[in-house]
Amino acid sequence: MCRPGAGSRGAGSREPDKKMEIQFTFYTIAIAIAKLFVLMLIGYVLYRQRLINDEFTDILSLLLVRVVFPALIISKTITHFSFAEYACWWFLPLAAIVFSLAGMLIGAVIYGFLKGFKSRREFMCSCGFQNCGYLPMNLILFSFAGAIGDRLLVYMFLFILGFNVLMWSLVPLFLSGKLRSGFKVNVLLNPPVVATVFSLLWVAFLGRGSMPPLLMDPLSQLGQAAFPLAMLTLGAYLCRYQAHKPQKKTPLAACAAVKLLLFPILVLPVLVYVPIASDYKFFLFLQSIMPTAVSLVVIGSYAGGDNKFFSSIIFYTHLIAIFSIPLWLAVFRIFIR
Repeated sequence: MCRPGAGSRGAGSREPDKKMEIQFTFYTIAIAIAKLFVLMLIGYVLYRQRLINDEFTDILSLLLVRVVFPALIISKTITHFSFAEYACWWFLPLAAIVFSLAGMLIGAVIYGFLKGFKSRREFMCSCGFQNCGYLPMNLILFSFAGAIGDRLLVYMFLFILGFNVLMWSLVPLFLSGKLRSGFKVNVLLNPPVVATVFSLLWVAFLGRGSMPPLLMDPLSQLGQAAFPLAMLTLGAYLCRYQAHKPQKKTPLAACAAVKLLLFPILVLPVLVYVPIASDYKFFLFLQSIMPTAVSLVVIGSYAGGDNKFFSSIIFYTHLIAIFSIPLWLAVFRIFIR
């Protein structure tokens, strides 16, 4: 039976021992989040001072999704991933799908108690989809060094594979009300998914670390730009949609409570008793405490969604996350070591 963290450990394998402890402190996590907000503030100021405009921000967002983020996925996955070392790699994309669908289901239940708020699909998506790439990617970068940081990044890319199948293909159809009539298989093939599949196939047939430096070095350099560009873009979007001025406060508070309080409360007991390695537990819990996905604003812009609600819930959940993420990780250290 395949169990994450209990895979094969042949010669040369670097699979972490199940007892390996993830080292972090409240201070390091809080500082990491503060650094992200500094980058977002720069994007916010650039947009507010009209040094960048709507067109530039949209192009930058597309550049991230179509070029920079795929380059990061390819460089990190081919460099660090192997099927022998990550025998249960499929577990992470499956977990991403379960997380999103569970969050949407909780959102659908909570929405039934809201009065006078018509953006049901936007509320459900905001409850179901977390910032699973940009924020944890930067938290990992700022908080962990060496092999454990690279391993957590590979976990993130595998998790994003399942996340992107829903986010970049089915969510636009769901928001536009065309999920049944507009679905085609090719909508599942977006750049981040294609990059991940390409990387897995490359490793399967040619092996880990086999891409020649002539290709790998430029891809690695391009991928490194994902961290600051993602935060600058987010800051610009938050300013663009006046995220700090929500139209309705009750739905906003309800969604934030689901995302940052209720969902982690449900996930933590499961992780305590599930027999998987500590690094998997840490990564999955990190995903469960993330604020609402930034990408929803991008998707909402071309799917006709309520971007005012999206931008406000993204802004306030990220603001609350400055305090909630370190607190939740402190709780994690109490229950899971």
